[in-house]
Amino acid sequence: MDTLNANSQNLIKEIQLAKKYKLNNNKSRYKSTKKGSSIAFAYERARNAVEYRDEHLIRQAAIERILKRRIFLNQSSQKISNLLLKELVWARYVEADSINEEKIEKFKSIIQKYRDAGLLVPNSNKSSLLVGLCACEIDESLNFEPENQIIINYVSSALESIIDFDENDKSIRSIQIYIAVERSFAKNSEILIRYKLLKVFLPKWNDTSKLFQVLDTIEGHLNYQYKDLLKRKVSQISPPFTLIKDFVLENIDNLDELTNDKKNLNEKLTETLLQKYNSTKSKVIRASKRSIVYIFLTKMVLALLIEIPFDILLGSINFVVLSINVLFPPTLMILFNSRIKLPDENNTSLMIDKVNEYLYVDNLQFEKEIVKTKTEKTTAEKIFYFLFLTTSFLFISALIYLLNLLDFNFVSQIIFLFFLSVVSFFAYRVREISNDYLLSVSSNDSFFESLLDYLFLPIIKSGQWLSSQISKINILSFIFDFIIEAPLKTFLEIFEQWLHFVRVKKEEFLS
Repeated sequence: MDTLNANSQNLIKEIQLAKKYKLNNNKSRYKSTKKGSSIAFAYERARNAVEYRDEHLIRQAAIERILKRRIFLNQSSQKISNLLLKELVWARYVEADSINEEKIEKFKSIIQKYRDAGLLVPNSNKSSLLVGLCACEIDESLNFEPENQIIINYVSSALESIIDFDENDKSIRSIQIYIAVERSFAKNSEILIRYKLLKVFLPKWNDTSKLFQVLDTIEGHLNYQYKDLLKRKVSQISPPFTLIKDFVLENIDNLDELTNDKKNLNEKLTETLLQKYNSTKSKVIRASKRSIVYIFLTKMVLALLIEIPFDILLGSINFVVLSINVLFPPTLMILFNSRIKLPDENNTSLMIDKVNEYLYVDNLQFEKEIVKTKTEKTTAEKIFYFLFLTTSFLFISALIYLLNLLDFNFVSQIIFLFFLSVVSFFAYRVREISNDYLLSVSSNDSFFESLLDYLFLPIIKSGQWLSSQISKINILSFIFDFIIEAPLKTFLEIFEQWLHFVRVKKEEFLS
């Protein structure tokens, strides 16, 4: 019989205990109309298209958005709790049958707790942070899934024995590896990571002064000097742990039986991995569609607000240039992600070997992965870097020359280059989804793919920076949140109240 290492034994024990966790939702139900739900659901699908985020973070973001709007209207915590749940049911983020009066009261107390803390903090950044933390706590209480956190803790514990970097403080090492796991393996947002760390550092806070001291400490950890290097390293090591996660969650009932026999385990792992290869295609297609909708809508807004007015100012609208600028970004996204390469048999074999190592080999015997924090560039690297800068400059210069030949004016050129950068970065992020089960040592890019990566690297990097900046001033988000969402949700509230009135009167007349 094969024996799991201590870390893996603990994982299975905790996962099986977590299975016994049950939410009590047999109290009075929260009801919502199907018509209202259909309208809100359609709106929410459109709203989610204007921001790129992982699917498991969408509901938390919706809760945060609703809270900001309701708090801005200065509604009571009781009213916000009721209306928040109503909106979540409308948008089908939660089933109406899963809501009870106890939950409503719980959400009221959560909202009031963060509002009380915010009253002492006039700083808008801190207030916004509190709303985000409040949204995370509400989202967690809506659907608490201990299995995911157990697996994150398991991966973090394993990687502490694998990753070595220039940090002498064991506590800081542990925290930084955990944060890197949250970012790369779990793909969680920064606000969700803050919330999780807050629960560890200050599980029950009543003293607001302590709260903000701890939040400042957390901010320091999140901005650690080697955070990007650690995130990159964890991303490289993560694929086998992603397979372990899928395997564990799909086979909770017979984990002991499967892990006691390596042959059966490896057959099951291979079966799971092949299924995940195929499901990755669907994930990439969904992410591509959302990105295309976002890019197209953003481009149309910029065309109406900037490009067309500027053309009119110059004398006439150049419809050829305008058409290229409108159609090029979504077309480029489609081309970038039109061919998804699935990992080969070599990758499958390497993945199974690594999973066996992480499950059965003692943690102290894991092969070390060194994170180089201090590197001196060799002469060859300096030459390659110079050539990279030169070719990047020539590539962008040639692109601008081509735009001039096509009669692009200055504003149209800026918009074209802006979307080229953002689309390239989004396409890169979408394609990264297909690497969830790909070990870097088994990747085998062709010369043409490597050349494209080489040429587009500065553009992708520019897109990364631009996307982080425009997310702070997203015009489409503003339009949706304040011009569309607020009146729409008000209409739906009135509509539900009217339907309730009609239903009551009908019962009165027919009784």
